[in-house]
Amino acid sequence: MTYSNKIKFHYDVPAYIKKQLAEVANELDMTATELLSQTIEEEYERVKIEKNETKL
Repeated sequence: MTYSNKIKFHYDVPAYIKKQLAEVANELDMTATELLSQTIEEEYERVKIEKNETKL
């Protein structure tokens, strides 16, 4: 999911989640924001596929 204009979500992420994101992102050589975006995109695709399969 690529956006020509960035969409900003305003919500509080618990500190322990931020820490986990930062640690894993560091291991993957990416930023926590990139990791979170990638995770959200993958989950969106998974749900979309799952929804399409249930319609069949």
